[in-house]
Amino acid sequence: MYAESKQYLINKLREAGLKSKPYTTEKALKKSMESHLGAVLFESETFSRNGSKKHYKDQEGARKKRRKVFDRTTAFTVILGDYNDGAVEIMLENFLASLDTGIYVKGNFVPIEVESADWVDEDDSILKAKVAVQVKINFLGGIYKDTGFARVKELEVESVERKESTDGN
Repeated sequence: MYAESKQYLINKLREAGLKSKPYTTEKALKKSMESHLGAVLFESETFSRNGSKKHYKDQEGARKKRRKVFDRTTAFTVILGDYNDGAVEIMLENFLASLDTGIYVKGNFVPIEVESADWVDEDDSILKAKVAVQVKINFLGGIYKDTGFARVKELEVESVERKESTDGN
């Protein structure tokens, strides 16, 4: 999910009007001497247990059970910078408008959430850009385990026992 999410954001930056190659490491971004720039930086990844399950049929029609073993949230910071407020604002609006509600990773839908934005000017930033905006974006995926159902035709009944109840009936 990490690689797919990162590549998705890089593609969306290019669609939004970024002319230079997006940075993907903080070290390279700090060394940058560009004023017009974009970056996709990995922020964090969290996991939490989940026991939900869904039943579905695969392409051959066999019934399957999909368990969501973990919720997985992968967060990135997208940075856009330019010479003036207007240029950054236009790129930001284009970028946000181009984001889909989610992406598919290995057949699973991963919702995308835009969390927050932080504007900085040249005095508050290590970047050479006059104005920059940082946007935190979360990908809300999971780790899944698929299992099949036993086919009734394949089961053999060896014996049947009657169990008496303890309540007197």
